Amino acid sequence: MTAAVVVLLATISSVATEAFIAPPSRAVQFRKPPPLAATSNGNEQQQPGKGDLYSDDELFDLLNLHLAINPEQQEQEQQLNEELNVASIPGIHDLVLEAIGDVTSSSATNEQSTTNQLRFDNLQTILREKKPTISAIATDVDGTLLSAGQDLHPITRDAVLKAIDQCYNSSNANKIKHFFPATGKSRQGAIGSLGNDIGPLLYTCPGVYIQGLYCIDREGNVVFEKKLPPLVVGEAEQLVLDCGISIVGYDGDDLYTTEQTDVVRSLSEFYGEPTVQLVRGVDDTLITLAEHKNGCHKLLIMDNDAEMLKTVVRPKLEKLAEKHGVIVTQALPTMLELLPAGCSKAVGVQKLCDALGIDAETELLALGDAENDAEMLSLASIGVAVGNACPVARSASDFIMTERNDEGGAGLAMEQFGFD
Repeated sequence: MTAAVVVLLATISSVATEAFIAPPSRAVQFRKPPPLAATSNGNEQQQPGKGDLYSDDELFDLLNLHLAINPEQQEQEQQLNEELNVASIPGIHDLVLEAIGDVTSSSATNEQSTTNQLRFDNLQTILREKKPTISAIATDVDGTLLSAGQDLHPITRDAVLKAIDQCYNSSNANKIKHFFPATGKSRQGAIGSLGNDIGPLLYTCPGVYIQGLYCIDREGNVVFEKKLPPLVVGEAEQLVLDCGISIVGYDGDDLYTTEQTDVVRSLSEFYGEPTVQLVRGVDDTLITLAEHKNGCHKLLIMDNDAEMLKTVVRPKLEKLAEKHGVIVTQALPTMLELLPAGCSKAVGVQKLCDALGIDAETELLALGDAENDAEMLSLASIGVAVGNACPVARSASDFIMTERNDEGGAGLAMEQFGFD
């Protein structure tokens, strides 16, 4: 309901006090809608809305009922009354319909029309100027390829299979030459989460893993990697201990922790990562992550209380990161990530593109949804955010899909911007 409705009700209260004191005493009388009539071009008219079925008096009663069951909405709208121009308020008929969600204001319609036109113009520009040179696809996994339930929409599954087939199983005449995941997961985690149809095929693909900290070519050769200094790992462990939360260290495809908690176990049970192990020394005694001989590519700071991570833990972790010149990023609400200095998913993508001979600025289509995807989306010739993407990823992208990950948004993006 708009604030204009509240002002109107206050204005006419002197003549309608009884109607506002209690819900209507008589039942609203519904009329049977008239049959659809044919227009001059032979098409049927639109089904009548609420405005065609009720008189003004009946709509007035309907508004009272709406307010009775939505008192919090009335309270919120009353705060906006002071700046309204009462003379500009439309008739009660239109106001009540707007209050109960049956009409859209002309200004909102015009704004949506302008937005749609800009979106269409942008799409045509991308298809005309950028799509012809796309020869490689880099895509995030969680939140982009995978749905909220950690499975693949059929449209996305088919598009990934098509991309891999074009790149590595078909003739060189195909437009797409390279397809690779760019994910915060380990390689084994990505393989395990993408199912039996696609997971094993990743062994034939290059990849950017662990937020760009472990990048490999098709043969599995490491083309770039970087690990956190042990001092940073130790201070992060102390922060975790002080906050009573969980921590996991990534060392390639091996994941380690100092305590097995439910949120730690969810990495393998829900997200498909390898089983997280307790970190042990050479004599099999329990040690800290900072004492782990091989070091850690990244740390996950985890807790099921996403709000606490955001408001309490992240500021402390940001302070630690600033002190040591390392980086904090986030892909999922329940996980913060600590990365080495100068590293990100985008850096890893650039390193792999250099190794594969891909010009990312003219040949790469990148897909993502989260904060940690933003730089990759900016780097690519065409950066596409799926419909469920966060504001940071949306702002960094060239195009935002209407369809979410759950609706095959990534697969549709590959079809629209990648394939001939």
